[in-house]
Amino acid sequence: MTTSDPDRTVGAGLPTIRDEVLRSQLRPVIALAFTAALLVGSAILGQYAWLRLQATNPLDEIDAAELRQVLRSASLDQWPVLTRWVAAFGLGMTVGPGDDVPAGQARLPDGRQVPLADVLCLVVDGQRVEPASGRLLGPAPANWQAAIARMAESATLRLGPTDSADGAGPQSWPALLLRLDPGRVAVVASPNFAFAPSELARLVLLFAALTAAAVAAFVALFLLAFRRRFAARSAERLSAPVERLAAAVRMATADSAAARRVVVEPPAEVAQLAADFNRMQEHLAQALAERERVIDGQRELVAALSHELRTPLAVLRGHAELLSRAASSAAAAQVMLRQIEDLHRLLSDLLDMARLESIEATLVREDVALDAVMDEMIERFGAAAWRQGVVLRAAPTSERRLVARADTRWLRQIVANLLSNAIRHTPPGGLVTLAAQRRGQQVRLIIEDTGNGLDAARVQHDPADRPAGIGLRVVRRLIAAMRGHLILEATDEGGTRATVQLPTATGQPA
Repeated sequence: MTTSDPDRTVGAGLPTIRDEVLRSQLRPVIALAFTAALLVGSAILGQYAWLRLQATNPLDEIDAAELRQVLRSASLDQWPVLTRWVAAFGLGMTVGPGDDVPAGQARLPDGRQVPLADVLCLVVDGQRVEPASGRLLGPAPANWQAAIARMAESATLRLGPTDSADGAGPQSWPALLLRLDPGRVAVVASPNFAFAPSELARLVLLFAALTAAAVAAFVALFLLAFRRRFAARSAERLSAPVERLAAAVRMATADSAAARRVVVEPPAEVAQLAADFNRMQEHLAQALAERERVIDGQRELVAALSHELRTPLAVLRGHAELLSRAASSAAAAQVMLRQIEDLHRLLSDLLDMARLESIEATLVREDVALDAVMDEMIERFGAAAWRQGVVLRAAPTSERRLVARADTRWLRQIVANLLSNAIRHTPPGGLVTLAAQRRGQQVRLIIEDTGNGLDAARVQHDPADRPAGIGLRVVRRLIAAMRGHLILEATDEGGTRATVQLPTATGQPA
């Protein structure tokens, strides 16, 4: 017995002891690293949230509807005053000139100065216009133009802060859009007080990147050192004894000598397992030796009995044949001859059962043409069927040449005995049919008769009233050794159908 490739790869996809040890030892370290990363991330998010809470925008306090109404009713000479009023009283800025704030500028509480034209302007045909002077300030930012395109005729719209190329200016500030008439939209914009959102985002991202890089580098270096200096050595010490024990088990499985022993070595669990394995090997060797002794004795007994019984059977056959020549005892002699034939077959069955293992070991699976087997069986048993008044025929088929993978000699013997059995138990005027067919990757040889039938309860056993030629049990095992199946079933007409199902030949189309 040899170990097949599938046996060697049973655990190919499973983790080894070394993998499990490394995983179990590294798991706390990885968990600690993830915990540290989560804490750092939480701190970053907390800082960002705190800074966001500190940020305020005065646009949130403006009544958009009221301001829109004021600006719609303003005349051109009122726009300079309205601009300063919106910046000073609406947004809380300090407007120049005065308090070190130049004219046309406004100062935020954190000290930043912004142009008044950026705080309040008009958008006309996609261009920013200074309300007081009508001076063009350039094209309106894209986000403003997109928002204006979505606005209704009489509507207001608030825009949040947006990113821009330089990260500053009205194009990136929160804005309030007020439609004054179909051609004009007033835009009030103001940066958040106390800090700029772009600067906050940049600082938070920089801090997060530096922290993540530091944590990743520390964890990588620690894991590398831990794996090489401690975990790998520990895993090696634990896995080596188990690997040696596993190798001994594989060798014992592949070798007929079951007395192979392994070295008992630490750790304690592996040592106990090795000791138990050694004891099991000793018991197994004793059991195998006892089994072989019993089997050899049974084989010798069966062979001796079969040999000894053949002589009295031959004598009985001779006397029965003499009695059959006399008219007064011919009927009784025929009964005796049939019983003697059954006893002779029974002895053959016993010998086959005793030799079954050696027969199975010598089976040669090759391509067998079923049409040749059928022709041989029809020619061989045609005369015997005719003498008994039974019609033997091959069923017509449209199948191409059918080829099975089987042992030629024993396939013919199996079919011959099943066919002989069918003929013997079919009354005169009956029909015995031999057929072959294909079912997917299987081919079937079917022997069907119109005899006395077969009870379903006795399909799995040799029926006492219908002894099979080489024994149904032997037939089943031989067919199974050819990787096939034997199916016995009663037909609707009261007869018996025996189906020998075998694999089709290699490369034969389905």
